[in-house]
Amino acid sequence: MLDLLFKGGWVVDGLGTPAYRADVGVAGGKISAVGDLDGAEAVRTIDCQGLCVSPGWVDIHGHADWSVLEHPIGLNLLIQGCTLTVAGNCGGAPAPVCGRASEMLRRAELRGLGRHEGMYQRVPGAVWDMAAYLDEVERERPGVNYVQLAGHNQLRKCVMGDDPRKAAEHEVEEMARLLEQSLDQGAFGMSSGLVFIPGCWSDTQELIALAKVVARYDGLYASHIRGERETNIQATQEFIDIAEQAGVRGQMSHMQSKYPVYGNNVMKMELLAQARQRGVDVTVDSEAFPDCSATPGSFLQIYHYTPDQLAERLRDPESRSEIKRTMRSVHPWHPLGRFGPGGVPFRRAWDRVIIWDCPHDQSLRGRSVAGVAALRGIDSEDVLFDLALAEGGRGPRFVHDYIEDDHFRTASWEHCIFPSVDTGLYDPAERLSALDLRYWLETRYPGTIGLFPRVLGQFVREEKLMTLEEAVRKMTSLAVQRLGIVDRGVIGPGMWADLVVFDRDTVALRSAVPDPEHIETFYPAGIHYLAVNGQIAMEGHCYTGARAGHVLRKRH
Repeated sequence: MLDLLFKGGWVVDGLGTPAYRADVGVAGGKISAVGDLDGAEAVRTIDCQGLCVSPGWVDIHGHADWSVLEHPIGLNLLIQGCTLTVAGNCGGAPAPVCGRASEMLRRAELRGLGRHEGMYQRVPGAVWDMAAYLDEVERERPGVNYVQLAGHNQLRKCVMGDDPRKAAEHEVEEMARLLEQSLDQGAFGMSSGLVFIPGCWSDTQELIALAKVVARYDGLYASHIRGERETNIQATQEFIDIAEQAGVRGQMSHMQSKYPVYGNNVMKMELLAQARQRGVDVTVDSEAFPDCSATPGSFLQIYHYTPDQLAERLRDPESRSEIKRTMRSVHPWHPLGRFGPGGVPFRRAWDRVIIWDCPHDQSLRGRSVAGVAALRGIDSEDVLFDLALAEGGRGPRFVHDYIEDDHFRTASWEHCIFPSVDTGLYDPAERLSALDLRYWLETRYPGTIGLFPRVLGQFVREEKLMTLEEAVRKMTSLAVQRLGIVDRGVIGPGMWADLVVFDRDTVALRSAVPDPEHIETFYPAGIHYLAVNGQIAMEGHCYTGARAGHVLRKRH
């Protein structure tokens, strides 16, 4: 007796092979049979005539570790067909917490504490390791499958705090010890975030030494590289050098070129292709939206201010002038000038920064910071500071052209995993007030609700950049293969039954910014069913209440 029978659909198996008509039987959480299953008995049969059945889609680059303990269901991923997310990217991870990081936590200085105080209140004695953290995630029963990477920035904080210097040999050895512990406890590899503090202070040799540890564990080294603007070709080469010299599987995060050096993604792809030809195991992932939202705090993240601290500094004329001088004097190639969100204001490109939402004055919505500065007769930096003060250091939200739109054309490269969601988990919209929903939508860029449908609707169906089968391969088997997961990402007997049923003719993102007054705009179109480990989690737009995700721990 089957638990579920998906009957009569077009199977897109995740391997890139042409879609074929078949039934898919599920029992005990796994796929038990694929083929003509006429006569098979099932507790529930789902009619898939005219629909596609594929493996659940995989978010290779996420940040759920900062939200999974507060919002474990992850409805924003479930509604778009995603069944597995990889957390701990860009060098950040919640564990381990020890040494200097424990001291920072006790002083409430650990980066992220202001946003995630509830999570760190769970840390007994300001100390925990990867095993304790994953146990905590498991207790929350997540709605999606969960994979964790160790974070280079967090390892550095444990050993060196945020010290802006090269690591000594004994410090690299201590980071390697903590990394080994995290890998032993289930991490699938290590990420680095080389435009963020403190990772920006590391040198290549430190990263090679740690990547060699990852290689010994057959893990993945994922890197937000050292520069995506003027230095992004050099940074791409550094990533390749690390992977090659360490002998590690390398995943370059965010295939993108940012202002002011749009247009060199093809060159970066050529470097990666040349490396692959000589045996270096490197791939890349890419987002599917060109814009990014940011706050004054993210523009000024080099200062590590909480909103209250930022407001206090901006009220003080001397501190305000000091911040402005720093923003104008830091060379773009300096580590402080390479920050993702910070890169635009550090280059004084305020015409590219648009006010998206400003609760205290909605008349400013849609205007550039440069335009408001001209109207007021003040510097653009002062517009940023004034708006931040008006919102208590917390707002408003800005949107700026984070990456070039043409970078999507390189996503068809065979070894590009597409898309990556690059965000955390956020939960049911119907539980939020209209005001809270609007804030949720406008503070989480559109990828939180519809990247995968956008790929299939726009880039496959409308623009024909790749076939449906190739797109699904990028979203499933290619992603899990990089992680070393062998029992997911493909439709076949013995695989875990993470399955999405969708209409290839209608699947799409309805709106980049849904309307809270019309809840139907919140959900992507064309997704009919979603199963996680053999349990139906979504039926159309209805969340079933299933929390069937597994916390995966890599076994060595």
